[in-house]
Amino acid sequence: MGTPYKYTRNQALVEYHDILIQAFSDIGYKVVITPIPIHSSYEMLKSGSVDTVAYDDLADQDGRDAIITTSFPVALAEGAIFYSKVRPITEKNLSKYRGAISKNNAAIIREAKKQSLKFIQTSNPFHCIQTVIEKKADYCITIREVGKATVNANPEARGTILAMEKPFVKVPVYVSMKKKFEKDLPKFEAALKVLLHGDLSKYPNIRPALNTNP
Repeated sequence: MGTPYKYTRNQALVEYHDILIQAFSDIGYKVVITPIPIHSSYEMLKSGSVDTVAYDDLADQDGRDAIITTSFPVALAEGAIFYSKVRPITEKNLSKYRGAISKNNAAIIREAKKQSLKFIQTSNPFHCIQTVIEKKADYCITIREVGKATVNANPEARGTILAMEKPFVKVPVYVSMKKKFEKDLPKFEAALKVLLHGDLSKYPNIRPALNTNP
């Protein structure tokens, strides 16, 4: 399974991968975590570097003939705009500001381009938030729960970096894998449904975004 570099620093990402690892374990698979480089995890899946990716927002449609994807999203996430409380911004005038977006968030990047925003692409959520702290960007757009966990893990960001309540874009998150695992996809989905309908108290950071009615 391809995961963001040093994802264990982010409690939201840890919880999300934990629930997927448990589902794979329940059907007899052992998951080996493989850190991905800066570019998209979906690119890693297409190239064959990993067997599965935990985050697929379906924005990239290239190569889908060799990929299978869960029939329902594991999380009903949303992209959120994070900014410094000492340098407040308004969504109405977002195009006037400098932004930052993590490279793996293809759906967010697609929406930002649609809105003709000015932004740089960062390697991960920590880098994205750090650009705002260092005044290299006026805002960062990333998945809300991931961004909040990033802020909580960074003393420089905690209490100073805020998130807008209004979603920038809705981002349903799916799990994708190589087509050779197609026969086991129904079993994996069944295991996921059991977990998503069960006790989610172990996943406090991502619980609001989890799809509890898959």
